[in-house]
Amino acid sequence: MTDTTSTRERILVVARELFTARGFDSVSIRDIVSAAHVNLGAVTYHFGSKEALYHAALESMADPFAARIAELAAGPGAPLDRIEGIIRGALAHLLDNPEPPIVLLRELTSDRPLPPPIAALMRRNLGAVSAIIVEGQKDGTIRAGDPALLAITVMSQPFFVRAARRVVSVALGVDPNAAEQQARITEHVVKSVRHSIANTPQVSS
Repeated sequence: MTDTTSTRERILVVARELFTARGFDSVSIRDIVSAAHVNLGAVTYHFGSKEALYHAALESMADPFAARIAELAAGPGAPLDRIEGIIRGALAHLLDNPEPPIVLLRELTSDRPLPPPIAALMRRNLGAVSAIIVEGQKDGTIRAGDPALLAITVMSQPFFVRAARRVVSVALGVDPNAAEQQARITEHVVKSVRHSIANTPQVSS
């Protein structure tokens, strides 16, 4: 790794941590360069502006997640099984990378437009899931409805569960990070989503 690459990556890692913890408005360039142990001009040299650095930090969170979802969406299997794989993959990824749900919730409560990296992530993931839902609607395994809205149903649950760890802890009285509780949460989310989108025949009374 060159010195230039090392400096850029150090700034990016620190910015990602600070932006996640405190939000865009509460973090200054001076905060970042101080924590990264670089000079004040390094951010301008490598990124151009605080906003561009923020977008780069968001991309570093979003791109691996989107790539994982795209890989799972393109895999083999019936539509419902692939959606289950996406849910499991999303939950696993967000467990290891807790920043995206935190940042997304903060941005959704802001009155600013969504930053382009977050908007792009949402379009990519929802588009991939929507395409699978259309497949399932064609073969009769997924219920009728707007594919985009059904895709939101699918993807919102993993994000909420990972962002709401405190809710899980309070509601269940458990440590949501414990392995057995993670397995329990995963199975619950999988069953809930499958039930909500599956084309289950109605039993007449």
